[in-house]
Amino acid sequence: MMRKVLSASALTAVMLLGSQAAIAGGCRGSACYNLVSTPPVYGSVAETVMTRPEQTEARIVPARYEYVSEQVMLHPERQIPRHQPAQYGTVSETVMVSAGGRRWEVTRDAHGRTVGCWVETPARYAHVQRTVEISPASVSYETIPAVYTQRQRKVMVSATQVVHETIPATYETRQRQVLMTPASRHWARAGY
Repeated sequence: MMRKVLSASALTAVMLLGSQAAIAGGCRGSACYNLVSTPPVYGSVAETVMTRPEQTEARIVPARYEYVSEQVMLHPERQIPRHQPAQYGTVSETVMVSAGGRRWEVTRDAHGRTVGCWVETPARYAHVQRTVEISPASVSYETIPAVYTQRQRKVMVSATQVVHETIPATYETRQRQVLMTPASRHWARAGY
C-alpha cells in the first residue's frame, strides 16, 4: 500500500513537470511523451537471526564427602583364668601301732625252772596327724566383655564427575530495510 502511494505521488509530480516542459518546448497533443522517473520503494522485513550458537560447556563437579559414625572395637572379649590352689587340712586319727594277740612266752620261775605260758597282749594304738587334700586345684575363667567406641570417618559419597551442559542457541527477531521495487525510468504520454 505504501508503495502505491509513493509511486502515484512521484508519478504526478513528474507528469506535471513534464507537461509544463512540453508546453514550453512546443510539444502538444498526444504526440508528446514525458520521461517519468519512479523512485525506489523500500519496506521492512522481519528476520529471525541467531544471536548466539548452541554451546556445550564442561563443568567439573568435585567429589563429595561426608562423615559417618561407626562402632569400632577397641579390645575384643577375653577370658582371664583364675587359678585356685588345692586346699589342704590336717586330720587327726587313731592308728594301730601293733596288733594285739597271744604269744608264747618262756621264762624261769623263782626255782630256776623253765616255765612257758600264753600271754595276751592288747593291740596298741596311737594318735597321728596327717595332711589331706580338702579340695583339688581348679581353674575358673572370668569373661571380660569387648570394649567398643564410636568413631567418625570421612567417606566419599560421590566421585568427581565431568558434567556436560548444553546451552541452546538464542535467536532474535530483527527488522531490516529491503528494496521492494527498484527505481525505474520510462516514457509516458503527456497529459495522461
